[in-house]
Amino acid sequence: MKKIGSLKLKGELLLAPMADYTNVAFRTLAKEYGAALCYTELISAKALTMKSKRTENMLQVSEGEKPVFLQLFGANPDDFSKAISIVEKKYPNNFAGYDLNCGCSVPKALRGKYGCSLMSQPQIVGHIVGAMKKEVEKTSPHKPVTVKIRLGLKQETFLEVSHEAENAGAHAITIHPRLGNQAYAGAADWTKIYELKKEIKIPVIGNGDIKKPSDVIEMKKQTNCDFEMIGRAAIGNAFFFRAAQVALDGKETPIRKFEDVILEGNRFLELAEKFGLGVNEVRPYFIGLAKGQMGASILRNSFGLSKTIEEIKTTFKGYAEF
Repeated sequence: MKKIGSLKLKGELLLAPMADYTNVAFRTLAKEYGAALCYTELISAKALTMKSKRTENMLQVSEGEKPVFLQLFGANPDDFSKAISIVEKKYPNNFAGYDLNCGCSVPKALRGKYGCSLMSQPQIVGHIVGAMKKEVEKTSPHKPVTVKIRLGLKQETFLEVSHEAENAGAHAITIHPRLGNQAYAGAADWTKIYELKKEIKIPVIGNGDIKKPSDVIEMKKQTNCDFEMIGRAAIGNAFFFRAAQVALDGKETPIRKFEDVILEGNRFLELAEKFGLGVNEVRPYFIGLAKGQMGASILRNSFGLSKTIEEIKTTFKGYAEF
């Protein structure tokens, strides 16, 4: 059984934090299909300190998805301390650990000097990790603090940032081996995951360009990483975790059949209703689900134009009965 800090995990496949995607229904579904650990989408530490109702609503966690890590973004160490204090007091049993986002490279993040901007400030990363760890230790010293990084913003700084994080007490580093200004262009350079693995003593989580179950095996083989984080390949396809785990077990990878797609879509709708999700939280999953299906472009457009969950259900039911 593998560990991040003192947290024992039943597997090594993790669901990545993805803005607008990794809500409570998606995370619960991923866990049902075999994810060992799920992350929330990135959540503003500052917004939590300002008691934003919308942000607090994103802290909803189900028993079925645990363990789950809360990923926070920001640039001020004090904001992280206060945010974690608020969460630990109000939702002490929701999260098994906390993750610092140093990877988001959208323009808004760069303007706000958070996310991938922190890759240009290794010492600040160390200060934030230290502040997070200090706050966690007040109430829940068993909970890990981790960091998700890229290679750098415009030039490589991942080794410096990782050393600062490790020295400040981080329990694991997730690396997506692209520069921030690359976004998702080009190929993820897995050799950098291997380079990081040789440099630090804490677990390394590989992320980036895992597009099919066999890529999990290849990443592990090439990089010697401790865990593999699945991102975009799982959007609308939680079945990916089941197939990837079978591949890790050295067995023949199962093919996702039409019946599997319908089963998964219906289960997502059940979970969405159970947790009271709105159409904006449900729509992205079904747009992802349409990928690779017969009539994908028409199906995707229909989901994309849906203004209510009922419209999504109607489209999906029609597809299921096709």
